[in-house]
Amino acid sequence: MNTLLRKLLCFSLASVLVSTQLTLAQSTTPTAPVPSQIQQAQTVFLTNSGTDPNFPIDATKAFNDIYAALQTWGRYKLVNSPDQADLVFKLKDIAPITEVTGNRGGVYSVASPSFQLTIFDPKSHIAIWTITSPVNVTGKNQVLARWVSIAETNLVSRVKVVAGQPLSPDETADLTTVPKYHTARTLLIVSGVVVGAAVAGVLIGHHETENSLANMKASQDSFCEANNIPLSQCAGG
Repeated sequence: MNTLLRKLLCFSLASVLVSTQLTLAQSTTPTAPVPSQIQQAQTVFLTNSGTDPNFPIDATKAFNDIYAALQTWGRYKLVNSPDQADLVFKLKDIAPITEVTGNRGGVYSVASPSFQLTIFDPKSHIAIWTITSPVNVTGKNQVLARWVSIAETNLVSRVKVVAGQPLSPDETADLTTVPKYHTARTLLIVSGVVVGAAVAGVLIGHHETENSLANMKASQDSFCEANNIPLSQCAGG
């Protein structure tokens, strides 16, 4: 009995030591610093760097919305010329192909649209940081407008985090908000002749939406983790 007890105690002690060492190793992992210009800057020039041809959202409205959100935030003064700016924010609407699938009916490319904001040092013309906010293209009219608005808010929230400003609970929750039920396709580009039946189209649409949402949630979760935001505080985390 004593021998068994000693073995159990030794095993428990070893487990505690290993756990402690792992915790210490994780806590001492170095974090790459944010370029000092981002937190020291006072003025910003926001520019529209264009849109991918397959981007499914009104790019001009999105640019105006993000401009207004940055202005409302008030952390940076938005100026009319890069010569007056400490930083240049270049906004681009991207829709990279993230998956290609197909069947006898044709070949389908699935894109994952996002707002991408690249921060430049106007003196050196070097890109010092890039922020990406995935756009969930689900539903129509007011439903779609809501998800686009969340993506715009998330982009500005990510800028706030990099600039060293805490987020509100609502801003934090929006970072990983995704639809609980989704039947509409996120984005479908037909690159072949489609002859498949309607059932096949529905299945492919559901499959591509699941993958796009999974990619979006993975990106948002990574952002929360990289910026020490507990996933338990993020919706969907």
